[in-house]
Amino acid sequence: MSAPKQFFNYFLYLVILAFLLQNCKQAEKIVLPKRIKHYSVGKVIKLVSERSLKYETLSVRKVAVSLSNEGKVTSVRGSYKIRRDSIIQIYAQKLAIPVGKIEVNTDSFKVVYFIDQKLYVGKNSYLTKLLGIDIDFGVLQALLSNKLFSFRQDPKDKDFREFVCDIEDNMYKISSIRDRKLRRFNKNEEALERYRNRLDIGHLIKQDIYIDPDSFVVKKMIFNDLESNKGVKLEFSKYEKVDEQWFPGLIEIALTGQKKIELSIEMSKVSLDDEKTFGFSVSPKYRKQLIE
Repeated sequence: MSAPKQFFNYFLYLVILAFLLQNCKQAEKIVLPKRIKHYSVGKVIKLVSERSLKYETLSVRKVAVSLSNEGKVTSVRGSYKIRRDSIIQIYAQKLAIPVGKIEVNTDSFKVVYFIDQKLYVGKNSYLTKLLGIDIDFGVLQALLSNKLFSFRQDPKDKDFREFVCDIEDNMYKISSIRDRKLRRFNKNEEALERYRNRLDIGHLIKQDIYIDPDSFVVKKMIFNDLESNKGVKLEFSKYEKVDEQWFPGLIEIALTGQKKIELSIEMSKVSLDDEKTFGFSVSPKYRKQLIE
């Protein structure tokens, strides 16, 4: 075989070999779709509940909050602590200057502004009027401790009655209304009204809750008020273990409606069941104002 022909054959062999090796490398990069076992709503909720944070007191000693309201950004730092089903206390400061503190119990709240020397007192129902969605102590506690919650608030303690479970984006998706049913409601207002009356609720809120299929922690919650066109989206990430239990290091909240508000909450230095004192003193010189 002549030298040029031998060289050509050798070159062709190298090209074919390189092509085969490249295909092998590409095959190694192929990721098969994750297979997630189908579960009922009750099964998923049970697994989430079993893995949710167990505590009598919860302390988060380092919190960084960034609030964006129509493009205007405000940042504060602070801490919060919870006595389960009883009290939530929040402390805030800007730079090194104490700004205020908040105490929320099962039916009312107190807000102390240090700079203005004012004490504001009100019922938790004020939060519902302010935000336009049902916010009570249980919802706030669940949010700050990464518990699963529903705005349904069924009086028979079956908040997830009639919810359905699908698989979407490699996560379990628990929904109060299937998307295809919602599309039918959008075309038929009478059907929407009958559905709301059957549930005996004032506002019909579509709730979509996304659950990680491995750790069974809440990854995302989306709430849309179908009548006021207001919505809330919460995303939980940067999970770390606290006493062998998962807790998110970051909560991102987006409120949509007449105004667009975004809230980022970074949390660290988390501990369980080591908080003993929940005192909340207010100087008598602070001016008290009732919020209704």
